[in-house]
Amino acid sequence: MNSEIIKKLLKIVVLTLLISYGLDKLVFFGLNKISDKVMTGQAIGKLNHFLSLKDNTDFLVFGNSRANRHIDVELFSDNGFNMGIDGVGIAYNSTLINTLNEEKKQLILVHIDTKNFIDANYDGSDIRGLKTKYQRDDKITDALNESGELSQLQRVFYSMNYNGNAIGILKNYFKPSYDYKTHNGYDPLIVNSDQETMRDLVLSKDNQNDECVDNPKINPLALRYLKSIKTFTEKSPNKTFLFVTSPMYNDTCSTDNKKLGEIMQDLGLTYWDFTNLYKDNKDNSYWKDKTHMSKTGAEAFSIFLLDKYKSNKI
Repeated sequence: MNSEIIKKLLKIVVLTLLISYGLDKLVFFGLNKISDKVMTGQAIGKLNHFLSLKDNTDFLVFGNSRANRHIDVELFSDNGFNMGIDGVGIAYNSTLINTLNEEKKQLILVHIDTKNFIDANYDGSDIRGLKTKYQRDDKITDALNESGELSQLQRVFYSMNYNGNAIGILKNYFKPSYDYKTHNGYDPLIVNSDQETMRDLVLSKDNQNDECVDNPKINPLALRYLKSIKTFTEKSPNKTFLFVTSPMYNDTCSTDNKKLGEIMQDLGLTYWDFTNLYKDNKDNSYWKDKTHMSKTGAEAFSIFLLDKYKSNKI
């Protein structure tokens, strides 16, 4: 192959890349214009809602579905928001916490699931849930770059970060799931009469944990993200941080709870573990399943938590 043909091929490749790059930025701009108007749904709406009000609230909740379903923010403040998102872990929550205004006075409740911290398979990939904000929020962008969870192509062609979210975004753009202006992020689980029999059957099954170990090891990546939150607390003296594990129906393994409790104490973080708060209370109306409380249980727990917070100066 002579040099002239090689030069022409190189020109074609370069031109193709430039066109692709330009098209990507146009698509990215268009998707941003649409997604910024979406304020409902977990595809991006709840994240947008949070980012729009995070520095104007008095009380914020972070965590996974158990945070989302178990903490009634209205009991704590008329100006609060529950940022619990299904399936996320400490990487996602640590990143969002680090976007907060350090000077703003706030109560920050971080929901912690003990078993997530001893999960050897936890890889921090939940931070990908923030990829639609890549190159749109400096702190989120830095955290995503540091995590290594985005491919080289995603770092160049930004519109790729909408993959997997586009349908949910469009759905909530044309038909919002709820009135976000009256929604504080708390989504309790309601168990109707038709679901009670199945719920009771699930709760009656043996909950023995065969994987319980005497000396569990904390996942180092999870610990690193926890330490990132600790560093943020030191830079934010006006904020009060409270770390909580909400109730489970019957947790038969307590070694992970003890291990995490020791870590939290070493870091000087206020941590309340309520995993077995209702272990001896066999009122099934409190539960949706073994790890999620019903609205009845969540409201009872939220009242209990508020009373404890009021009686303990932290």
